[in-house]
Amino acid sequence: MPADAELAARAIIESDRHGVEQLRELLLEERAALSARDAAQLEITVQQKLLCLQALDANEAQRRQLLARQHANDWPELLRGMDAALAKDWSMLLERLHEVAQLGEINERIVNRSSRTTSRMLALLRGQIAPVGVYDRSGRTHACGDNRPITSA
Repeated sequence: MPADAELAARAIIESDRHGVEQLRELLLEERAALSARDAAQLEITVQQKLLCLQALDANEAQRRQLLARQHANDWPELLRGMDAALAKDWSMLLERLHEVAQLGEINERIVNRSSRTTSRMLALLRGQIAPVGVYDRSGRTHACGDNRPITSA
């Protein structure tokens, strides 16, 4: 295996490691901005996150190019053939990436919850809330509620 291919693989993994750590920090900043409802900070963080993701995508393209140059199909297998330590570094990077993906999912749930709450509040203000079902003594459900906009209540 050519030494330049191994150096290229090491550089890609190191760049990925830096990108994943940066993405992790940005996701934590994003969560803080979401919790504080700081729209200005959220916008800045999202822009930085997009740049970070673009860099990680560029690394993926470099990985594919290196695989093609080495006539290989499997990145972990290529790394094992170069150096077992490289394969281990890649495995550890994938674990960290999984943790970062979980942080992203948590932020997504926070955004979705906030969006649902905002939608409900706007509907309430507009008088567009569906009537709430309540049970009577016989156990049957009846619609209950005032659908007038809050400004006319």
